[in-house]
Formats: sequence, structure tokens, C-alpha cells
Amino acid sequence: MHARHNRTTPQFESGVAAIALLCGLFAAIGLPVFAAPPPNPMNRAQNHGTYAQKLDAARTAYFQVLTTGSRDADHAAHQALSDLEHAFPGDPTAEVYHGSLELLDAAHDWQIWNLHRQATDGLLRLDHAVAAAPDDAEIRFMRAATSWHLPAFYHRRPQCESDFAWLSGRAVASARQGTLPPELAAASMNYWGRILVRRGQSDRARTAFQQAIQIAPQSPGAQDAARRLRSLQ
Repeated sequence: MHARHNRTTPQFESGVAAIALLCGLFAAIGLPVFAAPPPNPMNRAQNHGTYAQKLDAARTAYFQVLTTGSRDADHAAHQALSDLEHAFPGDPTAEVYHGSLELLDAAHDWQIWNLHRQATDGLLRLDHAVAAAPDDAEIRFMRAATSWHLPAFYHRRPQCESDFAWLSGRAVASARQGTLPPELAAASMNYWGRILVRRGQSDRARTAFQQAIQIAPQSPGAQDAARRLRSLQ
């Protein structure tokens, strides 16, 4: 468990705020289980109910960290993720949430050596999770959204844009099929629209924002997309 401190790093804080804006309500709505199989699929298949329960608890605890930022919430999230990882070693969904949590911890650590260590460990976990389950949309989204506001010296922006480009081609269909929560799909299209705006591709950006709104109109990602869409018109 990594202690949280009152002093923060502005660049990381902006990332925490952005993720919270787009994802903060997911704990309340309850995310379905659709993660890629861990290395021992028979174990997970035989214990699907237990896996679903532990994964839901870990997700809920994680999003409580985003919405409250408290020590208690952080401790609970680490405990829930440890419980999931102990029961299902190597599960890539658990690892991507663990990696994201490490980066959130780094945002609240005033000791530079701890910040660097936690950030490095978090990024390694994000990358390992994607390598283990490259076709899992939730895992791709978590890596991209968590890394989006990192300082430039981490050199993660090209990878984030690549992840969101990958998600943009799958988000709408995945939401319709029930393999990606609509809120995550909307957030993915909103991010992609922002990338297209910066590239000067306004027409494509407008389509991306419209898709975000259609997928989940009341979600934070869709509401942000609506504001950005109005600025294009």
C-alpha cells in the first residue's frame, strides 16, 4: 500500500481530474464483466461467480479513489485489487486497474523518487496488461485514459492516440454488443474527437463527438463531447 500525501504534482492532478470527469460515475452504474481470460481460463471458468464479484468490487473501489481521493478509498482499492490478483493471478484486467492506481498514487506523492518509481511501475503494468489482452477494449481504454495527461517527458501521447484510434473503430459496435459499457465507449469517441480536432480534421471530429453523444447521452464523456461539438459549429 502506498501512502497518499497532501502535496500533489499539477500535471498528474490534471490527469486525475480528466479521468474522473469521464469515468467517475461508472462505480454507481455497475460495470459488466467482459475482461479477457487470465492465463488459467479453466480456473476462471469454474469460478465465474467469484471472479465477477471480486472484479466488480475492485472496479467499484478504484472509481471511489477517483471520486473521493481519500486515503481510505485508496487503501480499499489496493486491498480489492490484491484480493482479485491473489485469487486470479495474471488477470490482465486486474493488472490494468492496478497500474492505473499506481499512477494515481504517484500524483499524490511529494517525494520525487517515489513518484518516479510508482509512475514507472504503473506504466509497466498498463503495457503488460495490453500485451496480455490486446483485443480487450476496457484494458485499452484504461491505458489510454490513464496515460493521456502524463507530462510530455513520459512520451506517451503517440501511444494514447494509437489506442484511441483503435478504440474508435470498435467502440460503437462494442457498446451495441454489450462488450463495452456505453460510458466507456462514449468517452473513447470523445477522446478521439479531441485528437482529430488537433489534427485539423474537423469533419471527422464532429462525427466522433456525435457518436459519443448517441452512445450514452448522459455520460460525462458525451456531455463533454456536446460542448466540444458546439464549438465546431
